[in-house]
Amino acid sequence: MNVKNRKCIRKLSLKSLYANRRRNLIAIFAIALTTLLFTSMFTIVLSLNASYETYQFRQVGGYAHGTFKDVSPEQAERIAAHPKVKAAGARKVIGITAEGVFAKVPAEISYMDANCTKWSYATPTTGRMPESGKEVAMDTAALQLLGVTPELGAEVTVSYSITDKDQTAFTVTDTFTLVGYWDYDELMPVHYINISRDYADDIEAQAVKTGLQPFRTDLNVMLASGTNIQGQMEQVDTDLGYTWDSYTDPNSVRIGVNWGYTSSQLESKLDPELVIAIAAFLLLVIFTGYLIIYNIFQISVAGDIRFYGLLKTIGTTPRQLKRIIRQQALLLCLIGIPAGLLLGYGIGAVLVPVVLRSSQLGVGITTISTSPVIFLGSMLFALLTVLLSCSKPGKMAAKVSPVEATKYTDAMQTKKKRRSTRGAKLHQMAFANLGRNKKKTVLVVVSLALSVTLFNALCAFVGGFSMEKYVSTMTCADFIVSTPDYFRYNPADEFITPEQIEDISANTKASLSGTGYAVQKPAYLWMTEDALRQDYARYESAEQLDSHMSRLEHRGNMVMGDTRIEALDNSLFDKLQVFDGDISPMLEPDNNAIAIAVSLDDYGNLPNLEYYPKVGDTITVTYADDVKYIDSRTGELTEDTPEEYFQAKLYGARDVEYTVCALVELPNSMSYRYSGIGYDAVLSVDTAQRDSGGAAIPMLYLFDTADEADEAEAEQYLSKLTAGEFSPLMYESKATARSEFAQFRQMFLLIGGTLCAIIGLVGLLNFFNAMMTGILSRRREFAVLQAVGMTNRQLKTMLIYEGLFYAMSSVAAAFILSLAVGPLAGKMLGSMFWFFEYRFTILPVLLTIPVFLLLGWLIPCMMYDNAAKCSVVEQLRDAQ
Repeated sequence: MNVKNRKCIRKLSLKSLYANRRRNLIAIFAIALTTLLFTSMFTIVLSLNASYETYQFRQVGGYAHGTFKDVSPEQAERIAAHPKVKAAGARKVIGITAEGVFAKVPAEISYMDANCTKWSYATPTTGRMPESGKEVAMDTAALQLLGVTPELGAEVTVSYSITDKDQTAFTVTDTFTLVGYWDYDELMPVHYINISRDYADDIEAQAVKTGLQPFRTDLNVMLASGTNIQGQMEQVDTDLGYTWDSYTDPNSVRIGVNWGYTSSQLESKLDPELVIAIAAFLLLVIFTGYLIIYNIFQISVAGDIRFYGLLKTIGTTPRQLKRIIRQQALLLCLIGIPAGLLLGYGIGAVLVPVVLRSSQLGVGITTISTSPVIFLGSMLFALLTVLLSCSKPGKMAAKVSPVEATKYTDAMQTKKKRRSTRGAKLHQMAFANLGRNKKKTVLVVVSLALSVTLFNALCAFVGGFSMEKYVSTMTCADFIVSTPDYFRYNPADEFITPEQIEDISANTKASLSGTGYAVQKPAYLWMTEDALRQDYARYESAEQLDSHMSRLEHRGNMVMGDTRIEALDNSLFDKLQVFDGDISPMLEPDNNAIAIAVSLDDYGNLPNLEYYPKVGDTITVTYADDVKYIDSRTGELTEDTPEEYFQAKLYGARDVEYTVCALVELPNSMSYRYSGIGYDAVLSVDTAQRDSGGAAIPMLYLFDTADEADEAEAEQYLSKLTAGEFSPLMYESKATARSEFAQFRQMFLLIGGTLCAIIGLVGLLNFFNAMMTGILSRRREFAVLQAVGMTNRQLKTMLIYEGLFYAMSSVAAAFILSLAVGPLAGKMLGSMFWFFEYRFTILPVLLTIPVFLLLGWLIPCMMYDNAAKCSVVEQLRDAQ
């Protein structure tokens, strides 16, 4: 029979809830703490992600989702109208200036529409955007470099090189009227000098008359979402009938994804181990919340078990009892969850700037996320945790019979105990009490052990970061000095000069020093066609690749490929990591030995050994005085020559044969710092000068110092030498890499320490709940023990023993968990962080023993002193 009693059940739930106000406060606190855990975690993670993205956007130069490159007006219009494109902004670059005052940070002269200006952080804070004629807007630092005071209407003279799609051509000098400016952002890769569309069109018309290509127009877009940016942009091209993988096909619209978005980075790096790590972390947080709330509701049910038994005698069904408990939980959530959301968001908002202050990002880009995911996700996770936590206590209340309820003492069914004639010992009684409800004991021990295990894992994690591996990868020497062109990966006719190297050497104390040289002459290394195909396959389709291979010069199964040859002073060969072979032949006078630079992964493995020549092979390098492209049919290149007929013609070419003596890893910090098609090779400087006809010029100068004092002096000297925008030199140092590493480690310490503190608080609350449950549910038992002669001191001592047993059991469990989890977590972290070296440690667990012993003594004392205020008679009466 279906009885309409929902109103009655709701009233019973409310009255029962109102009758236990003190317990309700504890439950609300538990729910709020769990919600706080979720909210603070989401706030910190999403805010750090937003701040990191802002930092990346400023380094990239904007926050548009992506760019459709080199589009025609018709293509731009069709792309902007596509449903997946929410907004579009066009930009046309007409020139660049990277000399003189702009040598360290170049300036780009371009037209941007309103959207592109906004997304590029180039909106004038004073004045407006250029609208017509020779109007200009730029940042304050660029104005300062040009010697112009930031005032609207000021005259600004700029010299720049016209740049079309293929080449940098003639120089233009024009005087503009300043109509807008904004503060310079030091993270930006270039200075934006924005001009009007009219001026850009006029300059383009002049350039085309001189035979240049029309200027390139890029279309920046904001899509429906920031996830799967690559896939969305490819879908736009596909829907409109365009391809995206060709530089020459007029129907191809190439795409560029803004790598500042973490979603675009994760999509390329997502692997099963990372997914497992994220899932394990979320399960850990949910389990942590479950532990605390489960104990609270278990206390509630244990305290009201007689009440539920009486309800069953008057006809309340198990389903209705579950509903009463569930309704009470939801009512408590109405208070606990909002409080946890507010407190958690506040704690997260306070912690994010602290974390960023200790990182290389700095506080200038702090972004506190207000994403709805923070609040909706936290609320749903907290609600799910509460419902899971109250389901089992609800089942316990539903199963208990009225007779069992009157005798309930929080003890589980156990086997019959053997009688003893030696009398009861307090520690034995305490130990036996832990076994009365093994599930509760296990939950308390696990919740306490979990926080200790996490603390131990955090210490092992942070302690496993190897500064030596990190720093050695970031830079291979204490100091590397060169020009801005080198550090910006730009080709140049001249880098650091011998005179500058001599001055630096005279003013610093070096234990090891040397120069790396760039071979400034066209050089081609003959390689197998299969190897060269591997290179080009990353950029071209199979059809394009076949066409390309057919145009290259062949000698049997060998084909002429590009190469980058770097020459080194003999002192720098110690910086090379030899993967195979021996570099000693390169140190011999008048040698013909060459080393091939290989690309090892972060763990020192060579993934594609078959791509490289073998040690002992003889390879040929062709040097040329000049290279020009011709039409293979006519011998002359015209604008109408199809790409398939392009052919390189070498002038003054001569071949040199070398023997491969070694495969080596050339540190990126002392290489060209960019890669391309073909092999990278290393020669001794004498051999390179001999074979290239003296075309090896100094590219960088590096040196190590003997001690910290010499390093500090060199740092101070180079800092002064390279100060100012007009200095022709820049430098990198290990001190900078060490600082970045320390900030990175500190960031993890702060985040991990906060997580451990919250989970530790959960463990302490469970400990508190367990002791309170034991005392409240055994009041009658304690009264009987006191009635037969047990003193208050003995009872208190027994409870202290219980607390100490809890504490030591938790330490033992943490020790076992650390032994089991440590190596597995270390292996997973080692695959995620290449500079991580797992070192097993148990010291953090040992350091928690005194803390746990103190808590094991203090909490039972406090709980018992509060419960022992009533007399034995009153306790017996209350327990009826």
